[in-house]
Amino acid sequence: METATKYKFNQLIFLCMIILFPSISVAGTTGKIAGIVSDKVTGEQLAGVNIQIKGTYQGAASDDNGYYVILNVDPGTHELKANMIGYSPVLVTNVRVEIDLTATIDIQLTTEVIEGESVLVLAEKKLIRVDVAASQKSISSENIDQLAVSSISDVIALQAGISGFSVRGGSYNETMFMVDGIVLNDERTSDPSTNIPLSSIQNISVQTGGFSAEYHNVRSGVVNVVTKEGSEDSYSGSIFFRNSSPGQKHFGMSPYDKNSFWNRPYFDDDVAWAGTENSVWDEYTQRQFPTFEGWNRVSEQTLADSDPNNDLSPSGAQKLFTWENRKNGAIAKPDFNIDAGFGGPVPFISKKFGNLRFFFSTMIEQDEYLYEVSRSGLDRSSSFLKLTSDITKQMKLTYSFLSGKVEGTALSRGGGTSIMNDIWDLASQVNRRGFTMPWRLFTNIYWSPTTVKNRTNALKLTHQLSSKTFYKILIKHDYKDYYTWHGARRDTTQDYEVIDGYFVDDSPVGFWGSPYFSVEGRLAFGGAISTSRDTSTISTIMIKADWVSQVNSTNQIKTGFEYISSDLQLEFGSRNEFLPEGNYWTSMSQNPFRFAFYLQDKLEFKGFVATAGFNIDYVNPNGEWVVLDMYDEGFFSSNYSPENEEYFDKETIKPNFTLSPRLAISHPITEVSKLYFNYGHYRQMPIAQDLYRIRRGNGNEVINMGDPSLPLAKTISYELGYDHAFNNLFLIHLSAYYKDISYQQDLTQYISANSKVIYYQLTANSYEDIRGFEFDVSKVQGDWITGNINYEYRVNTSGYYDVKKYFENPADQRDYLSKNPKQNKPRPIPKIKSIIDLHTPLKYGPKIMGQYILGDWHLNLISFWRAGSWFTYNPNNVPGIEYNVQYKNNYNVDIKIAKSFYVGNIRLKLYADIYNALNIKSFSGYGFEDGFDYNYYMQSLHMPDNVAGELGYHNFNGEDVPGDAREDNIDFVPMEWVANVNNVSNPSARPIYFDDETETYTQWTKESGWANVDKNYYNWVIDNKAYIDMPNIDHYVFLNPRDIFIGINISYDF
Repeated sequence: METATKYKFNQLIFLCMIILFPSISVAGTTGKIAGIVSDKVTGEQLAGVNIQIKGTYQGAASDDNGYYVILNVDPGTHELKANMIGYSPVLVTNVRVEIDLTATIDIQLTTEVIEGESVLVLAEKKLIRVDVAASQKSISSENIDQLAVSSISDVIALQAGISGFSVRGGSYNETMFMVDGIVLNDERTSDPSTNIPLSSIQNISVQTGGFSAEYHNVRSGVVNVVTKEGSEDSYSGSIFFRNSSPGQKHFGMSPYDKNSFWNRPYFDDDVAWAGTENSVWDEYTQRQFPTFEGWNRVSEQTLADSDPNNDLSPSGAQKLFTWENRKNGAIAKPDFNIDAGFGGPVPFISKKFGNLRFFFSTMIEQDEYLYEVSRSGLDRSSSFLKLTSDITKQMKLTYSFLSGKVEGTALSRGGGTSIMNDIWDLASQVNRRGFTMPWRLFTNIYWSPTTVKNRTNALKLTHQLSSKTFYKILIKHDYKDYYTWHGARRDTTQDYEVIDGYFVDDSPVGFWGSPYFSVEGRLAFGGAISTSRDTSTISTIMIKADWVSQVNSTNQIKTGFEYISSDLQLEFGSRNEFLPEGNYWTSMSQNPFRFAFYLQDKLEFKGFVATAGFNIDYVNPNGEWVVLDMYDEGFFSSNYSPENEEYFDKETIKPNFTLSPRLAISHPITEVSKLYFNYGHYRQMPIAQDLYRIRRGNGNEVINMGDPSLPLAKTISYELGYDHAFNNLFLIHLSAYYKDISYQQDLTQYISANSKVIYYQLTANSYEDIRGFEFDVSKVQGDWITGNINYEYRVNTSGYYDVKKYFENPADQRDYLSKNPKQNKPRPIPKIKSIIDLHTPLKYGPKIMGQYILGDWHLNLISFWRAGSWFTYNPNNVPGIEYNVQYKNNYNVDIKIAKSFYVGNIRLKLYADIYNALNIKSFSGYGFEDGFDYNYYMQSLHMPDNVAGELGYHNFNGEDVPGDAREDNIDFVPMEWVANVNNVSNPSARPIYFDDETETYTQWTKESGWANVDKNYYNWVIDNKAYIDMPNIDHYVFLNPRDIFIGINISYDF
């Protein structure tokens, strides 16, 4: 009660501050239009010219210098009207406004000759945006419409320096995601919540560096989305649907096929009855499948025990196995997307309530997993409503409501927020995972199902005090609900007769907490399954405001603040009903709050544009924390008792206060080129669920310990860039950047001398240096072709200060320090991405039944190339070897083919999205049964001697790299190094042996003994890479075969 009262009191205090505080921080969602009005003949600058944005109340009058400015202009394409007595009116069309940028529109008036005659001017689209001093891209809804994408993540991942939501080597939770100025990063994990309908999007701004002072609690990038607003007098909308038929999401055989790795030993008559070691299979075949004793042996075991009810014949045991392994996880449902939006005036009441208008959008997405687990796939849905009212001509009120739901399978078995998002997440879970791998494939109960729901309510007031000054106030409430639990319990009624007189229950369907295994012993139907639990809730109140004023033609002042208060109710952990000793749990109630203030000045001169400012962050954990010795057994060990909690010393957690300066400078060199530089300090809170966490095991011992007094993670960023335009068609962008990162959260282990205390302490000892270069070429206009190609080169160096383990025993500490590495220096991985849009003009070719059959076709090619990642392969622990092996380079091509038809105000677009259009097989790095299987593959490769020659095994010199593969239709031909073939005790006819003594390649046959290998046969083996010992679980070695979505998009305006 006391904590809740204190929480409400803090909220009240800050509400009062908001009312009293004169400067008001909604991040930029609008742009501005500015310019000089002059007489076209004399060049004289004209005062008193009335400039208005057509269809709005927004406008301005030029001053004595002919200068005008209109702030708070929605992004998109507008028309400007300029009027002055004695001059012909001018209508400027195609005025493009982008988020946080200035559209410079200089207007020339001519003396009126014929009364009422107006002059039409098409605004020139300038490729060089002089007020951008960073790497920033603006993406319109029209751009998105042409791409083979279904989510915001897909859209921004095409930009230079971005992978998913990871920007320039930073974690994806270092990227801020905003919708209409509303921050949608999870307060629990800082992860961006990007589940919004594409049909709602008007414009996306992507900043990968150099963001201004108004953005706080972010270190890597800012994605700023502006949504559509309903029209005051007409209705418009769109709906799209696309569908991909069910099919395998991997190359090769299904794991549920009877000849697969998992099933062949149990169904192949050569080995199923007497076992895999019955001499029918040679040693190479044996090591490519699980070892099985045979159904004869299983039958003997059932007959040998004292229970007559489980007696089985060999064939009966196989039938029972077939029933128990009946799950076929092959994909049976389609992938599909439905996305629709509709907006306009609210019927009947619009005019009474300030032209009240709405835009409503919704989306449903079904994305099936690699195979069926607790759920068959990931289902996402969301709805977004935006209501807008003009209270007066200068004041606008906007209400936004966003709700969403994600249903899938928990990736973690220990609670928390991780969820299986794609096929890669699942493939990683059946790679070198030991004896539980069959549980993961042949039951639906290994992982828990999970559901995450969110809803956001926001109210924003915009008040245009003049054409040069406005403010915004935003109040937002977020609520997020997590639910991860086991599925429905099993019906144990034995009413399935799988063998005459032998009845069984539903196993493995349904949850069961006690250990229970299949007939041959490889599958667990109960016990340590579906252990993940999470019933957490997060509630957040945010109040933000901005004050923006164009003080004069060269200075735009922007200031504001933000207050965020969170109610974190975290309940998550692991629950094993059979072995509670392994359980652990986190229970936490915390009400932190934070405050941010910023001030910046944008200076705009003809040859110089700069933005200078600072950001102040105040973070208060709002609570107390225990003060302990790091090895205190009373608190950290199983000696702890909750009844003794009050006896531990506690102190109020000190708040964090930081100042972050920002500077960005743009210098136009010519009208078609500019040089820019930006520098900034960026701070971000540690992840909240780790910061306040005390995770205890079932014996009350501490496993993980948070630390709410940790400093905010810090990134100092520098960027130098150059832009150059050619013929107003091509834009070249060059950028070099450096990020110095410190105070990143990590974990440090503490171990007491008697080992009663062993836990991980949250610390801020991690650092990172990121250096990179980006090259970007865009063709922004063209009747036949437009597009973009970008190249990225980046190097990350990471490490930590101090040490990662502390031992109370000094001898153990000295031993650890002698082997303790401090820094990782991975090698760079260059990337190239391209988007090429080949299209025909809108009105091209013959017109048949009102349609230009050859017009408005689009062929969109999205390609990706990435150098193979570097890793360390050192099976014999040879000193000094690090990042010595590189995977094979990989590439991909996606295609979108689309044709639009127009009937009045309706556009119908038919399209096909073709992913992995060339059906390229890229090595996933998964599919290994265990470490032995991994080494068999790696050491079968013929890598260059300068790579593998010092690794302590006999390498056949060649040009292979990890990722090279033997095709499915090529039989495996092992190549073995031996000192002398005459000493081989049990030769096989299958391999090629290299006799080191004679330096010859030989083969053995039962009939002829040893003989040199036929040269043609040897060449065939080498050319077809028949010597490569592929991973045993071959169905997940190559993922993402060609996938085709057929779609339809209908948009209308009436």
